Amino acid sequence: MLTVPMILASWILVGLPFPVFIAVAALILCSAAILRCRLNHKTVALLGLMGLMGAQSVIIVLIAHFQPWRPPANFNGTTLWLSQLLFGLDLRLAEIGILAGICVGAYIEFVHSRLNLSQAFPSLTFFEETGDLDRSAKKLATKANIDCPEICLIDSGAPCAFATRTRRKYTIALSVGLLESFEPAEVEACLAHEMAHIKNRDFSLRTLVTATRIALFAKVLSYFIEPAFYRTRELLADRTAALLIGSPDPLISALTKLGEADTLDDTPTAKAICFFDARKTAFELLSKHPNLSTRIRMLREMDDFDNA
Repeated sequence: MLTVPMILASWILVGLPFPVFIAVAALILCSAAILRCRLNHKTVALLGLMGLMGAQSVIIVLIAHFQPWRPPANFNGTTLWLSQLLFGLDLRLAEIGILAGICVGAYIEFVHSRLNLSQAFPSLTFFEETGDLDRSAKKLATKANIDCPEICLIDSGAPCAFATRTRRKYTIALSVGLLESFEPAEVEACLAHEMAHIKNRDFSLRTLVTATRIALFAKVLSYFIEPAFYRTRELLADRTAALLIGSPDPLISALTKLGEADTLDDTPTAKAICFFDARKTAFELLSKHPNLSTRIRMLREMDDFDNA
């Protein structure tokens, strides 16, 4: 009787793998590894888990089209009927998801990345920066061994920053409010954080993970893997930024100020583009940004500089 609830639980989380008990055990072990491993390894583990789930959907479609599916020999009665029903559902959902994932990935890569800043963020006003920020950006880009992105300012009093890919080029935008309320070293730390996303190729990885999550829209676990991946990349960007500027202290100071700031716009757009999450929420597992205390603690625990 235990087989039926195990089939239901595994199908809700990851689809309909066989044998069920081995799949659930592997899922538990993989989840434990993700919680304990370092940031780079955690990225690989999350991508691997997402990839396995995506491969399962592809395999289900291929099996259905090229070879009739046969349930395991030990399935009979209710178990057999349930497995056949869920396989049929998996097949239809996998077909819809794969098509949707391909469309979303193609849109991000070939349409959204070709927009200019005004088209991508119509509610914001941008203007070019040709002063100290450009010089800092060139210095950081040289250290990061990447092409220097374009730098622009956001006409906003809220302290925020983000990196984006528009017109097939990378752009980093920082708000006027951030420049006015932060010290030069803190501004450079914010710039380094966004530069780190480019160095770590987060845009390509995010496109891959987002498209895969769309393809796995019927799998509950995918809704937790995607934000976990984003949080991991944010923490990795913090670490990379600290290495680029030579110390975690300016970034810690910047994050602390952001947490204390009460001038942050309360609009959805402002929240979406800010590179931090100052508040702890009841839905942190679904948040794409780690909370402020986690980020500061990780930076304070960095041992790269102690060994230098």
